Amino acid sequence: MHNKPTSGFVLIELVTTLILIGVLGAFAGLFLYNGINGYLASKRNSETALKAQVVIDRLSAELRNISSLPVNPVANTSITYKTADSKLPGTRKIRYDSGSKTIYFSIDSGVENPLLDQLDSFTLSWPSADMDNADGDENPSTGSQEISSILIEFTITGVGTKFSVRIHPRVFITKP
Repeated sequence: MHNKPTSGFVLIELVTTLILIGVLGAFAGLFLYNGINGYLASKRNSETALKAQVVIDRLSAELRNISSLPVNPVANTSITYKTADSKLPGTRKIRYDSGSKTIYFSIDSGVENPLLDQLDSFTLSWPSADMDNADGDENPSTGSQEISSILIEFTITGVGTKFSVRIHPRVFITKP
């Protein structure tokens, strides 16, 4: 009898090769999936931080030159003010709407323009102190109270990081 030389793959070799290719493909797919998700999360967080920074810069520019509060502020939700800067005329308003979770900005009670949306939380406060010691009294509880700063804090949905800015007005404003 004469033995024929065998050529090609045996069924076992073929199945083993397919299993190895499948395992390598699964690990490569998992690696790509994690890499792409990490990239997308980083991009989303970067864009969100940029949006937050733009809003913080805008609010700082607006409130730094505040000169008066013609309307009593509503604690934690809005502030209506005028500025000493001639480039920023009119009565201006910053308002947070908890229903739409959006910060709005308007001039002279006109159209409310959204500054930032999709917020989880928002806080607006204005601590006061006897900043000018106008009464000459060293006891801060007996002197007139001025706004020492305006604090704005917010968190954006899906990010969880608290963004905040403390603005110190350039003029003394009596606390309402």
